[in-house]
Amino acid sequence: MRDVLRHPGFRRLWIAAVVLSIGDALMRMGLIEFFRVNDYDVKSETAKLLFWVSLPGLLLGPLAIAYLDRWQRRSVLMISDAWRAVTVIVIAVWVWPVVSGQMESRGLTAVYTMIFVNGAISTFYLPARSAILPNLLSTEQFIQANTLLTATVAVANVGGSGLGGFVAEKLGVEWAVIANALAYLASVALVWKIRMPPHATTSGEHAHPQGGWGELKTGLMYLWEHKTALPLVILTGVFAFVGCVLFVALTGFATSEPPDGLGLGTGGFGYLLVAAGIGGGLGMIAIGRARRWTRAIWLPFGQLVVVGVILMGLGRTADPWVAAGILVLLGAVAAPLMIPIDSRLQEQVDEKRRGAVFATRGMLTSATMCVGLWMQFGTRFFRDTPAPTVLFWLGIGSIATAGLAAVGLQARQHRPEPTPES
Repeated sequence: MRDVLRHPGFRRLWIAAVVLSIGDALMRMGLIEFFRVNDYDVKSETAKLLFWVSLPGLLLGPLAIAYLDRWQRRSVLMISDAWRAVTVIVIAVWVWPVVSGQMESRGLTAVYTMIFVNGAISTFYLPARSAILPNLLSTEQFIQANTLLTATVAVANVGGSGLGGFVAEKLGVEWAVIANALAYLASVALVWKIRMPPHATTSGEHAHPQGGWGELKTGLMYLWEHKTALPLVILTGVFAFVGCVLFVALTGFATSEPPDGLGLGTGGFGYLLVAAGIGGGLGMIAIGRARRWTRAIWLPFGQLVVVGVILMGLGRTADPWVAAGILVLLGAVAAPLMIPIDSRLQEQVDEKRRGAVFATRGMLTSATMCVGLWMQFGTRFFRDTPAPTVLFWLGIGSIATAGLAAVGLQARQHRPEPTPES
């Protein structure tokens, strides 16, 4: 880990990612507290919140695939964070009259509109951040860098959730939201200090003769022909579906009264997420030190199977302490799942197609998240089904899908790799 942190560019990118993760978690928990104290349906509104931040990735994913590799990734990161700070400031202004007592309540249209805009910007930001890593480090450092980045971001996310529940309850919702705006501005300053030579793009003399539409077709064809990238991208989408359904179901499980839940407040729910973060940190330390087997292609599929088994048992407990212990184990297995996937994609995908591949992954991830989130607030089955039952069936689905994805990967292993020009 020390080797990758010696690189000043990666170190600043890493700190920015941690700061952003804490800020996003603070605002998310602040809005959950806002839903709770103003008598909204917490489970449904949480699902809507995540839905509106995910939907832009599905709608705008083709634009990211077509144009992201035309731009310098460092510039994309800075501009994205600056505009996301603006969206959060608008949300802070909107909630102020309600939390200050000037208004009793108001509709949530403005909040979800800004969440949608924030997600639209993230559609370009997240694949650019993943794609920039090989421009800063050597191939041998990818596993360590992804381990450190994923581990600390996950821990910061759940730690920020625990802190966010406390801040929102004790200091006020507006402070949790404002902290996120400050996090975006801090990230702009950190990325601005990264010094790196310009990387190859698909603009200028390398531009596709058919423009953006040609770039989109070429990028998707490259992904289709790559023997390992497509199954790994699909597996990422499955994991995103599981993750979003899990977060909403866990929110309902934690805040609902027994026998359908644990009867906790926002702060108690935050502490459960901290338990998952502790497990995630431990799991990523193990991944980072065991270098040989972390490169095994079967690893993410095995992790998803174990996640399914754990989810089947999580909803069977009514004790918050037992649930916290299970979440430690869940975090240890689930949090490192993206590390081998990211490392293999960064290592094997061509420089000028890396942004398109990660953008395609983001689009598929958004699609699966939108479906999973809509099912939970838009269908009577999920609204009326107790959270423990949802967790049980989610576990079964995870196991089945991991098996199908593994079979698909095995069937593609004899395909030749696409050429960089394809």
